[in-house]
Amino acid sequence: MMNYRLHTPEGVKDYLPREYAFKKQIENNIQAVFENYGYCAIDTPTFEFAQVYEGMGGIDSKRMHKLLDRDGSILGLRPDITPAIARIASTAYESGEVPLKFSYTGNCFRYNENYQGKMREFTQSGVELIGVNSVEADTEVLEAAVKALLASGLKDFRIDVGDVAFLQGIIEEAGISAEDAEKIRESIVGKNYVKVSETVNSLDTRDDIKKLFAALPLLIGGIDLLEKLGFSVKNQKSLSALAHLHKIYDILEEKGIEKYISFDFGVVGHLDYYTGIVFRGYAYGSGFSIVDGGRYDNMVKNFGADYPAVGFSININHLMSAISAQENGSGDKYLTFALAKGRLAEKAMGLLETMGITCDEMKEDSRKLIFTNEELKVKFFLAKATDVPTYVESGAADIGFVGKDTLLEEDRNLYEVVDLGFGKCKFAVAGFAEQWEKLKNSNDLRVATKYPNVAKEHFYHKKHQTIEIVKLNGSVELAPIVGLGDVIVDIVETGSTLKANGLSVLEDVCPISARMVVNRVSMKLEHERIAKIINGLKELDK
Repeated sequence: MMNYRLHTPEGVKDYLPREYAFKKQIENNIQAVFENYGYCAIDTPTFEFAQVYEGMGGIDSKRMHKLLDRDGSILGLRPDITPAIARIASTAYESGEVPLKFSYTGNCFRYNENYQGKMREFTQSGVELIGVNSVEADTEVLEAAVKALLASGLKDFRIDVGDVAFLQGIIEEAGISAEDAEKIRESIVGKNYVKVSETVNSLDTRDDIKKLFAALPLLIGGIDLLEKLGFSVKNQKSLSALAHLHKIYDILEEKGIEKYISFDFGVVGHLDYYTGIVFRGYAYGSGFSIVDGGRYDNMVKNFGADYPAVGFSININHLMSAISAQENGSGDKYLTFALAKGRLAEKAMGLLETMGITCDEMKEDSRKLIFTNEELKVKFFLAKATDVPTYVESGAADIGFVGKDTLLEEDRNLYEVVDLGFGKCKFAVAGFAEQWEKLKNSNDLRVATKYPNVAKEHFYHKKHQTIEIVKLNGSVELAPIVGLGDVIVDIVETGSTLKANGLSVLEDVCPISARMVVNRVSMKLEHERIAKIINGLKELDK
């Protein structure tokens, strides 16, 4: 039996003296930069009424730590500090006192999936500039973000800037239905560019607009990208967004820090939250963004006052990881591939070899776990399929090749960029034929599956049907035969196993195939190399 007195809960940690001193020095250096820009330090409660945070910033309420007050009110540990500052700006200050410039450092709390190595308690430092909507205000917070990262000791980083108005303008120019527009927005926010391409191909709009939608994940670059896009769009909203970004760049160039800035039109954030520029900071050594910010002109009005606002937060924990990794790194930047073991890995390597990306070490009889091509600066390793998304999300691998079935079940924060076109099969609901009526009408249904998240998505969210799920790890076809489940949700390729046991497909769930996925940070920092691979794979599929 575990002695809980001797351990910390999952997702939190102790900081011993050396690490704590390192952390505090970073925080102090960052706060000194904020003070130089005229931002006043502020502190907010560790917990507030849950309504302060719900629906703010795209944070799912299920990820909030909630507790019940003595009067029955629902409280929440703060998952983010910005909403609390918006509340303060609205309730503690008069309109004549704006603009307001606040800075902060504090701990935040969010639920994450178990055993993923993610912190449930982490530290944010950031600034909020409230009451000003201008190029100068947007530029100031970007400049403060760059200077804060430099002051922390980080050397190799980049901040990618986009503008939600650019995408909104393209959607309006395309003249598509609200339903199709929402599909595209959701797919872009979810980084599922395979789904973006599928949706775009079905649209009744101009071919040049379709190409622009499909190219969004690769629209990353410097000032030349802005100029190129100026010839690709005709609507005023997108053109105004490009002009706004160009002005920001010009000011940052005058200040000599433009080398840390690039533009990324796949960075849109949550479109019900951000209203203008959006930016993310990335660094080698962290698989996650270290800076998140943008303009959120509609947030403060949720608390009663209508003030525009722009700001950002730095994740101190991710920043610490990046600084440590860069200090201890060799300087060589390899592109690392995680391949799902078996036929998928063999076929994926065949495609890569066709493109000139080879690794002779993988063909040798060896007990090695990681295989390297020093000339191309690439590494490969084989992993269990369910582990591939974990390696890629964390940044241990830059690129992964894995089945869509695994991606649906694991639901990780990745870029899904290419449908590789092999390993095609489907998720389906299967069982004895006599279960059809119960499947169609009953809320008293027991479903056996190796994929509980896929089953939930299908029954709860698509069919709005309540079910009982039985999680199995082996041959789920046994479940209806021995009475453990009414039906199963499983992968079906030929259906021969089902047929041999008197079962049949009762309902299709979705098609699946092999996919290429990319880590969020790698997509930005290794954009040229990865874009070349993406385009090469798409050419092979033609």
